[in-house]
Amino acid sequence: MLALVSDYELPPPPRIMGVLRAEWRVHATALDDLKLIGDSLDWLCDTKDCVVWSKDRSFHGPVMNIGSVRLNRKKMAMNCLKRLGEEVHRDLLKDGLDMRIDDEKNLHVRISLSGLVRGEVKLSKLGANEASVKGTFKIESYPGDNHLEIITDLVRGMT
Repeated sequence: MLALVSDYELPPPPRIMGVLRAEWRVHATALDDLKLIGDSLDWLCDTKDCVVWSKDRSFHGPVMNIGSVRLNRKKMAMNCLKRLGEEVHRDLLKDGLDMRIDDEKNLHVRISLSGLVRGEVKLSKLGANEASVKGTFKIESYPGDNHLEIITDLVRGMT
């Protein structure tokens, strides 16, 4: 008797791990162009009016504007990670992702604010005295998974 293809059980497709959510945070002074910064973050996140602004006093006294973006959908968070671009992905891999991942399985990235408003996404240099936008990406991994391997494979696949 011949076996039909439907008689065989196919293995489930491999599960592609990704990013569960993303968050961006930026600090701006009263002199900064908040609309320009907001538009730049809208472009990076590929959505409209995603920045929520709040005011707080800095340690030295002046009022600071704090902009934050939360992308709670996996697809939006993945697209945001992709929009960082191949150059940033290569730099992340070259520098090593292990130093950017915390105990909560978050990948931390800082990009240059001045570059972002010019339409250029570049990693901020360590120790550089420049304004930056801080990004946090929650890595999708489960007990027994190696979250460093997962995010490395994901970023490598984007280059």
